[in-house]
Amino acid sequence: MLARHRVEWDEAERAQALEEGRAALVRQECNRCHAIDDVEPAGRADHCTSCHNWLDGLEPGHRHYEMLSERYGEDTLLRYQRNIVHYKEVPDLTAVARRLDPAWIAEFIAEPYDLRPAMEETMVRTYLPDADRRAIVRYFAAVAEVADPFEEGEEREGEDAEAEAPSAERIAAGRELFLTRGCTACHTFGNLETNVSAEQLADAGVPAKLAPNLRFARERMHRDVLVAWIEDPQALREGTLMPDLQLTHEEAERVADFLLHAEAPLAATPAPPALEAPAPLERPVGWAEVKERVLGRICVHCHMNEHERDLGPGNEGGFGWPGSRLAMRTYETLVWGAVDGETGERYSVLEPREGARFAPLVEAMLRRRPEEVRDRVAAFHDHARPPYPDAAPGMPMGLPSIPEEEIALVRAWIAQGCPGPTEVTGMGGITDGFLVPDGPIAKNEGCELRAPAEERPAWATQEPPEWMRDEGGGDGDEDDDGDGDDAQDESDDAQDESEDGDDAAGASMGASRSAASPMNAAGGSASMTTTRMAGVRRGAAGMRAEGTGAGSAATGE
Repeated sequence: MLARHRVEWDEAERAQALEEGRAALVRQECNRCHAIDDVEPAGRADHCTSCHNWLDGLEPGHRHYEMLSERYGEDTLLRYQRNIVHYKEVPDLTAVARRLDPAWIAEFIAEPYDLRPAMEETMVRTYLPDADRRAIVRYFAAVAEVADPFEEGEEREGEDAEAEAPSAERIAAGRELFLTRGCTACHTFGNLETNVSAEQLADAGVPAKLAPNLRFARERMHRDVLVAWIEDPQALREGTLMPDLQLTHEEAERVADFLLHAEAPLAATPAPPALEAPAPLERPVGWAEVKERVLGRICVHCHMNEHERDLGPGNEGGFGWPGSRLAMRTYETLVWGAVDGETGERYSVLEPREGARFAPLVEAMLRRRPEEVRDRVAAFHDHARPPYPDAAPGMPMGLPSIPEEEIALVRAWIAQGCPGPTEVTGMGGITDGFLVPDGPIAKNEGCELRAPAEERPAWATQEPPEWMRDEGGGDGDEDDDGDGDDAQDESDDAQDESEDGDDAAGASMGASRSAASPMNAAGGSASMTTTRMAGVRRGAAGMRAEGTGAGSAATGE
């Protein structure tokens, strides 16, 4: 951090800001994805990024690949790996306020927007209480030992805004350097033509995926910090993948002139799409197809079942939003519906509510589309970001909207009366994941609200597999801690391997514990040790390059 921005915090006040900020970051589940200084990562059933990277990095011959394949079937493991597309790389927020203005961080948390044009995922839309947002931002400022943006009279220093604008010649010189010295291999500047295509950015790996659109640099960074970052990124963040472009100080100043003062080319902001649903498919659609293609592939990650380790932020609440108590892992729980936040009454998500055209499940999918005008903007299709719609958040949060064909599939299933499972699937004893037992229920058709039967169906009480019943588990190892969870102990062993540096995939496993279920052990609810984040930041094969933290640091966050 540049000396000009460093402030002397009162020791007691800084300690309080750090403590309150850690609590808010955990409470609002920021640690489900991000590495954040010394904040404990989310627990073993909650961490998305860690689990996805660990699982995606498993290969035949690795003992955990073989163990999971033997227990759950290799086809199940491969299914998880095929479906892992998102939340493998996310920004590392360690000491983030050493580079980014805390006042901007506060605004971004309240109203996030798309910063990274090569990245399909985006910061989820939040609904944080002001007290928690303030605590999080003060935490970042305290870690970096920069000014508290909420201090009375504390405003962004005027020199950035009031400094004399550079000449047109200096801006042109900075533009030329930006275009010719390597910046455009990862970064965009609005819709400026760079001779790099969107496809090339997508193929350029983690640094490009996490690289921000630099037209936002003027909002995010003080000028002198931006210049220092361009000139010598290692000085601000040791280990960053941001390359040293061998620019002189004068050249870094010219690039900053361009980024801070040039007008970025922008397209007109698109009109928000109408909330029109595609027509239902004109063919029979059963529960198995809806579950495989839509609900069980995407929706369940936030809407787990009540008996699972991780209920999911959509079920129990998260990111400031109240939980809907909607679970989608099985047909039985889906038809039990959601809870109205105002009345406390349950309602079906498969039948239109009073005054609505579509079922709540379909409406939530449609609401995601207008949000994408703000928070999912493709490379070289940049435009001014409109506010979020004045409506409940769309689903899935932070991810691309559900494609037309899949909404048509869901609508067809609903139009055909929401038929239930025709066969029993899953594995006895599994309480989290694709193999959670599912099957027909007493009234196995209809979109109306139905409570789970008190007398459990036979498929719901089937015996677990022998390896799960055995005290020592299925691979001959003893259950190390007597909890009956040998798969958990397998991952504890891998944590030890990771810390000794003996096992590359174990390094990823060191940040991801597998429980005795394929959702914990294979890609749905994530798993993360509560020791330290080092396993995520070093040698995991699934993390590519130098890891999540290095990749994000390379792009200024």
